[in-house]
Amino acid sequence: MKSDLTQRFPFLVNEVARLYGRHFDQLAREEIGLSRAQCRLLGVLARQGGPLSQSALAERLDLSTMAVTSLCDRMEASGWIRRAACDNDRRVNYIHLEACAEKALDSALLISDSIQTRVMTGFDKAERQQLLAFLRRVHENLLALPSPGSSK
Repeated sequence: MKSDLTQRFPFLVNEVARLYGRHFDQLAREEIGLSRAQCRLLGVLARQGGPLSQSALAERLDLSTMAVTSLCDRMEASGWIRRAACDNDRRVNYIHLEACAEKALDSALLISDSIQTRVMTGFDKAERQQLLAFLRRVHENLLALPSPGSSK
């Protein structure tokens, strides 16, 4: 059954993420005027609890520095974020959330919750908790793996 990719964990996880992301992106654009990538950027900044440099943001989002610069350009022009130069290194810009971004992030989380409710239809509470526990364990195991190309 080599051709039945739905039986392969990495394929299934990526396919679920792709479809979930597509639905989220469409609803977020319609309801709050932000793309999934923009919502992710807001989420990373909010989770950090303070500003991040553009390069650190790129690393956390797994995007190129150029892609994050472009994303920040659009978001700054729309008033979601602001850039502030580092006092010690003018080449470094720190990204700060604007107050309106908090409300947008709350809306994004509600959109995500509504999709989650629909895609978890048919799962009872214990099954939902178990699925999330399994995925958290996989996540922890992936974080514990040596980086590709490392000598470990």
